[in-house]
Amino acid sequence: MSAKYFRDLAARCRNTARDCFDLYAKEEFRRLAGEFSAKADELDNRSARSSQPGWWSMAKPLQFMDR
Repeated sequence: MSAKYFRDLAARCRNTARDCFDLYAKEEFRRLAGEFSAKADELDNRSARSSQPGWWSMAKPLQFMDR
């Protein structure tokens, strides 16, 4: 799933919370929106990191001593 999908879900939850009259449901929609936004951020960060070289590409190969 993409970050855009989770951002869209978060936006829907925020809109529903705004229009909701039930205070418990309103808080649950807000909580869900926060979780969906956090997941979208996590996916964005993961994709940004995958385009950068990782520590394994910077590591030098081990040099073994000949006996």
